[in-house]
Amino acid sequence: MSDIHIEPYEKTLQVRYRMDGSLYKSMNLPLSIKNALNSRIKIMSQLDITERRVPQDGRIRIKLGRNRAVDFRVSTLPTLFGESIVLRILDKSSLNVDLTKLGFEKETFTTLQRCIERPQGLLLVTGPTGSGKTVTLYSVLNSLNSEDTKILTAEDPVEFNFKGINQVNVKKEVGMTFPAALKAFLRQDPDIIMVGEIRDMETAEIAIKAAMTGHLVLSTLHTNDCPATIGRLVDIGIPPFMLASAVTMVLSQRLARKLCVHCKEEVPMPPKEELIALGFNENDFEKEFVIYGPKGCQKCNGGGYKGRVGLFELMEITDEVAKAISAEVPEDQLRKIAVQEGMTPLRRAGVKKVIEGVTSIEEILRRTVITEESLPAYLVHPDIEEYEDGDFIIRQNNNDSDFFKLVIGAVSVVKDGKKIAEITEPGEYFGEMSAISGEPRSASITSKGRAKVKRFPGDKLQEVIQKYPDVASHLFKTVVNRLNQANNIIVKLANDRAKKPE
Repeated sequence: MSDIHIEPYEKTLQVRYRMDGSLYKSMNLPLSIKNALNSRIKIMSQLDITERRVPQDGRIRIKLGRNRAVDFRVSTLPTLFGESIVLRILDKSSLNVDLTKLGFEKETFTTLQRCIERPQGLLLVTGPTGSGKTVTLYSVLNSLNSEDTKILTAEDPVEFNFKGINQVNVKKEVGMTFPAALKAFLRQDPDIIMVGEIRDMETAEIAIKAAMTGHLVLSTLHTNDCPATIGRLVDIGIPPFMLASAVTMVLSQRLARKLCVHCKEEVPMPPKEELIALGFNENDFEKEFVIYGPKGCQKCNGGGYKGRVGLFELMEITDEVAKAISAEVPEDQLRKIAVQEGMTPLRRAGVKKVIEGVTSIEEILRRTVITEESLPAYLVHPDIEEYEDGDFIIRQNNNDSDFFKLVIGAVSVVKDGKKIAEITEPGEYFGEMSAISGEPRSASITSKGRAKVKRFPGDKLQEVIQKYPDVASHLFKTVVNRLNQANNIIVKLANDRAKKPE
């Protein structure tokens, strides 16, 4: 359990708790105890019991026996029917700060280790509230904590205390903000700095300058994925060239519920096409695997899930990624380059957990979104079409102007019922002369076996040329070749005519 919610409504006082990321209703309390309960929690949290108009934050420590204590981070919020109170449970005995047990894929973990072992740079962890960013940062700090390393952290608030780490609570009311803490840190001779969150230009600027002057800086941001983080920092006001040289890695993460190992059950395998549309790829089907779903038992309180596992997307700032950031390429292009450099998208990380039997398809669909890089090419581009053996792609004498590029397979060129040629090389274009000249089709094109082709609209040549530089280059070469052929024919006719006696 991670949170307790006490929520007042018109006729009830509802209590809910969050377990493994999901809220469950616990009980309804009588409205008559609402004010007394709120006051008691406020007194224990050292809050102002007379102030009910503005939100307040506090902390409670409860001792459980001689050697164990549990902290509660308390937040109050004025609502229509009274104050809503949320208690975040901070139990250090249940805190897992072992990097090897967070759920990293082998390749992602290797990349993470390589990044945190560097002596300087900015390491960013991103994700929504409750996605485990703080635990990941604490785990990294715990792995780096040693007697010969000075570590300073600025947090709002400090959730867990660690021996050997100097932790500072941010207090805006007295001027102890993230920028103020960072400026003071740089005069404390630190080796590693952690900033709880980058929220503004000043904090981001100081963090990046610290990373560029020999410090290892860790921080968090609230963004959807790794490429979006770069765009967010640029929006804050950081120049792209500084990001390219200062940022070492960006780690985006989510927490997915783990299937209960005592009751998970095999579910029917969906069709292959459906799985591919969800983010599976062709290589996944080379080995047999089983998909599991939740059932529910006493061990998991009937929910079918018990515990959570991390889904991670790590973008290392390699030379190619740094060049793309400096060039200010669009977010989707940056994502493609990062994937080419070894980044595993969040959906793909989730798919791997499904194949391993750790979680369910429904949980992955709930926690992650599909991106182009998680799909095969013919699903990314809906203008890629699939044809069976003998299907007509182009019909002779038709007046349509679309042209095509072969993706997979082969096609036959048929004129007046006779096969005159074949196109077998992926990437070859056909049908473009009708788009250029506007003339009817001079031959038919049929599929030889199963083939996939990409269609380009011939009536929108200007837009196609602007969007696809490789298509523009091909069309230009085609026109030049046809002009050269026409020129050669004209020259030959002229020479033949000159040779004839008058």
